[in-house]
Amino acid sequence: MGMEQERKVLIVCTHNAVRSQIAEAVVNRHVNGWTAVSAGSDPRSPHPLALSLLQQEGYDTEGMRSKRVEEVLDDSIDMVLFVCGEADSCVHLNTAARRSRMPLPDPVAEHGDDGARAEGLRELHRRLLRELPAALR
Repeated sequence: MGMEQERKVLIVCTHNAVRSQIAEAVVNRHVNGWTAVSAGSDPRSPHPLALSLLQQEGYDTEGMRSKRVEEVLDDSIDMVLFVCGEADSCVHLNTAARRSRMPLPDPVAEHGDDGARAEGLRELHRRLLRELPAALR
């Protein structure tokens, strides 16, 4: 038996700024057997607070950027994971890949001040560490 082929997950969120960026980083560092790429239907740029959280947690954020779904969707994608409630309705994906949903709150949109946003991002990161391995079985 040879080594099992790594599978690839496309993590989609509308702006590819917070939830999908953090989820991509978590998968690539902590979920064996999977590589992740993230994208959005209306990409903006990675949110500074999301980048800050990832840096504090020891992730390499060099070169992180927001991408359009069309830019990264190809035949190598095994699964598409939607992490915001809106993205799956506004993105037409021409792929046979399995689709899954993990609607997550956006701490940046939900909280007014940076302290509450940062705490919400830490909680989001902890939740992704707990839930992503099971979501990618």
